Amino acid sequence: MKRIYLLSLVILASCNFKTSTPVSLVQNSDVHRFWKAYDMIISTDDSKKQYDIIQKEYIDKGSPGLKAIMDKRNYTAQSYIESIHSFPKFWESIRSNTLKSESFTKDIEKNIEKLRLLYPPLKPANVYFTIGALRTGGQAHQGHVLIGSELALADTNTVSKELQPDRLRENLAAYFKSNPIDDVVLLNIHEYVHTQQGDYGNDLLSMAIFEGVAEFISVLATEQASVVPAIAFGKENEEAVRTRFQKEMFSPNWNDWLYNDFENEFGVRDLGYYVGYTICEGYYKNTPDKAQAIKEIIELDCTNAQAVKDFVNKSDYLSKPYEDLKKEYEAKQPQVLGMKEIETVDQLVDANLKTITIDFSTAMNTRFRNFKLGDLGQDHFPPIQGVQWSEDNTSLILQVKLEADKRYQMIVDREFRDLAGRAVSPFYMEFTTTKSKG
Repeated sequence: MKRIYLLSLVILASCNFKTSTPVSLVQNSDVHRFWKAYDMIISTDDSKKQYDIIQKEYIDKGSPGLKAIMDKRNYTAQSYIESIHSFPKFWESIRSNTLKSESFTKDIEKNIEKLRLLYPPLKPANVYFTIGALRTGGQAHQGHVLIGSELALADTNTVSKELQPDRLRENLAAYFKSNPIDDVVLLNIHEYVHTQQGDYGNDLLSMAIFEGVAEFISVLATEQASVVPAIAFGKENEEAVRTRFQKEMFSPNWNDWLYNDFENEFGVRDLGYYVGYTICEGYYKNTPDKAQAIKEIIELDCTNAQAVKDFVNKSDYLSKPYEDLKKEYEAKQPQVLGMKEIETVDQLVDANLKTITIDFSTAMNTRFRNFKLGDLGQDHFPPIQGVQWSEDNTSLILQVKLEADKRYQMIVDREFRDLAGRAVSPFYMEFTTTKSKG
């Protein structure tokens, strides 16, 4: 999926075979089409005409790959026009690099062939170099490898100082310094591997393995070292990373481990890549038949908990058996103890109530929270006007403004987590207010 990791990454579709060898249909037409539209857009001040140009000259004429990346990243004509107007220096600085996309075709095809030699059942896929609006350098979607050339082909000369918001600028500035254009072939093979996999899993462990498969196999096929900074950091801090990961591995949240910023205890993004890579590396080393190991790694069903358990146990990565770690996780998983002001579902609640206090079994990480709607939908979700944590972070106080004679529903969901990253067990709350306000 992604790579240096604010970027979400890649997937693939059909190609043709010459005898038994898949041909990578690497397409670059979207890149040239974008710059033609770009020149037309900046030559006019007519905003309606600008929208017509990007729609008719770029989007409507775009490849299936452009359609797919727009679908996945929610790009619209407005996305492009706003980006062009907001970041003119960025666009001028990246132009020449994006036009180099064709020069990578032979290397991409050569390394896809290396991948096929490792994994003969390799399915063919199309590779599309497109231009997006700074939301991904590559994305797996609809059976295509989708490259966002404006990010994937950046280098140290790419201008980031005008980018907004601040977090985007900071993340992309660091990314540009890594010269991603030098690694675009490896990126493509990583994403090509994703096209051979099934769906990703439902918890941190399976998700890390899903990414680790693509990274490990792409490194094995290309015989190039991984350029993911998290892998080098992980190898140097193996025990600390493993200890923390094992506390969170069954969590449905992976914000601190995958596709994240630097806001975790290590100050390093995408450490899940390192964990998944190392698990795959261990599995490969512990399997005598290497060809069979590669097949099993690529074809691992990350949605199958039993298959994931067997896989990670065979890798010898964990410090304890999977089963023991899961019991520890469940025993320490935070719980919602209840609400101070509302004791039972059947309780009739004063419509004048101003606060709802949710009590947790342990101190919570105040960076994360989320609520879900009940069966009655948005109209019956309590209107929250403010939130505040208690001093010890064991209670969340919601400021609410309730209507009289109304049924309210809300689910405290699994984005809430404790200080060790363990997700809370979902908690359903429901109550009805009095018929009038006093």
